[in-house]
Amino acid sequence: MAELSVGAIGAAFEEQADYLPLSAIADVIGQLPPARYAASGIPPERLMALLPEESDAPDPAARALAALGVPARDQPLFLVRSDPPRDSMIAGLSRLVHGAGWAGEDVGITHLGELGGTMIFDLLRWAVPEETGATAVICDEPLFADTVTGQARFAAVGLRLASGPGPLRVLGCGEGAPAVTACNVFSGTGPCDSWLALHAALSAGEIVDGESVLLHTRGPVREGWLSLRAVDVGALVLAGDADRVAVGAGGLLR
Repeated sequence: MAELSVGAIGAAFEEQADYLPLSAIADVIGQLPPARYAASGIPPERLMALLPEESDAPDPAARALAALGVPARDQPLFLVRSDPPRDSMIAGLSRLVHGAGWAGEDVGITHLGELGGTMIFDLLRWAVPEETGATAVICDEPLFADTVTGQARFAAVGLRLASGPGPLRVLGCGEGAPAVTACNVFSGTGPCDSWLALHAALSAGEIVDGESVLLHTRGPVREGWLSLRAVDVGALVLAGDADRVAVGAGGLLR
C-alpha cells in the first residue's frame, strides 16, 4: 500500500440554528426511509430536522477548500460527504468545483457516515497520484439534531495530500475499536470532529515531531480510527477557522 501524508489542514464550521421539530415539517421530509432516521441514533421523539435551503454564501466545504489555497499543480479533488445532500436538486460537488475554479478531476463520495474522516483513507492511499498529490474535503452536514443536546453544526475539513513522505504521515486506518494506541488521541461522533480537535491542538503547539496521533470516531452506528505520526509539525500548513475550532473542540475528548 502506498505511503500517504498530509501537508495542510483547512478547517471550517458554522452553527446551525434552523432545526425544527420533526412534527412541524413531517410533510416535507416524511418521504425519507425509516433507516435514515434510525441511523441518526436519536430517539424519534427527540428528532429535529433541517429543511433544504439554497444560499449563495460559501458553506464550510467551500471555506475549508479555499483555506488550502490553489495547489501547485492540477490534482484530483475528493469531496467526502457523511450523508447524501439534503437537497437532491443541488449538486454539491459541482457547486464546489465551480466556485473554487478547480481545474483537476473531481470525485464525490457519500454514505461513509461517521467514518468519512477515517475509513476514506483506505481509498485515498491507493487513489492519490504520486505525481500531483490530491485534495480531500470531508464534509459533515447533519440532517438531524437532538432536542435535548441542542443544535448541530456543519463542519468541513480540507486536506492537502501527497503520495509519499510529508509533515503528517498516515500509518493506517480501520473500522471498529482502535487497533493501536497513540500519544495523542482525539475522539468525536462525526467525521470531522477528531480532525477539528487535531487542528486545534496543532495550532496550540501541543503536538511535537515524532509523536503519534490517533483519530477515533464513534458514531451512533459505526466506529473507526485513523493512525498518524507527526514528522515535521513546523512544515504543516494550518488554515481556516483555527480560533473558532479551538473553542468548539472543548466538547471533544482528548
